[in-house]
Amino acid sequence: MKIHVIITMLVLFVFLIAAIWFSKKKYKINLSVLGLGAVAFFVSSQVLEKIVHLFVLHPQKDGTISLMQEHPFLYVLYGITMAALFEETARLVFFKWLEKKRTLEDSDALAYGLGHGGLELLYLGMGSLISLLILFSLLESSNPDLANLLPKNSLETVQSLSGWQVYLLGVERVLAMVMQIGLSFWVYQGVRQKNWIYLVTAYGLHAFFDLAPSLSQVGWISNPLLVEGVLTVEVVLLVYFTKTILYKK
Repeated sequence: MKIHVIITMLVLFVFLIAAIWFSKKKYKINLSVLGLGAVAFFVSSQVLEKIVHLFVLHPQKDGTISLMQEHPFLYVLYGITMAALFEETARLVFFKWLEKKRTLEDSDALAYGLGHGGLELLYLGMGSLISLLILFSLLESSNPDLANLLPKNSLETVQSLSGWQVYLLGVERVLAMVMQIGLSFWVYQGVRQKNWIYLVTAYGLHAFFDLAPSLSQVGWISNPLLVEGVLTVEVVLLVYFTKTILYKK
């Protein structure tokens, strides 16, 4: 199983580097904007949003959350709302700030999306894969006491994983990055054209994209292929409508 994890990690890393190189070469993206997009993602979703989660959700030491177990619908609604609120507001604040500095360009939306989605890919995607790699190493260790240190639910989850599910994690990260780029264009155009409908659409789309994974998290969707299939359709539609609505010729 470890080989599947390593291959997925390498593919994701090469994909991200290739996407940045291609965007820099063809669209002349500003690497500073890319870097600030990465910072905005981290501050909004991994710092500010997590602080709110601590106060609202009160997660236990073992990771369990009472709201998820007792009121899964409210947990899903809360989760998709908070993700959209913090991440899309970060985009809005950034483009508003950049607009005061200089004229906004289409490449800024691409650069921000790559930074935001790229760090998400590394931080969440690669982080999860590294954790899996460590867990598989513990399970394969000659010392059985090491495996006994793992929580029972984590042990059962890892032992039930198949190779294709590991690759599916990589597919989800790629889809998420494309989604983050697409949403960046909606907020960018909302700021540039002073059109609040584009901004509201970005918030709604973000929440909608997080719905299937959230339903899977509470156990209402048990088939991972269904989740990724839904995400794939959503991303394809996002790309199509972004091109036809925001950039109609």
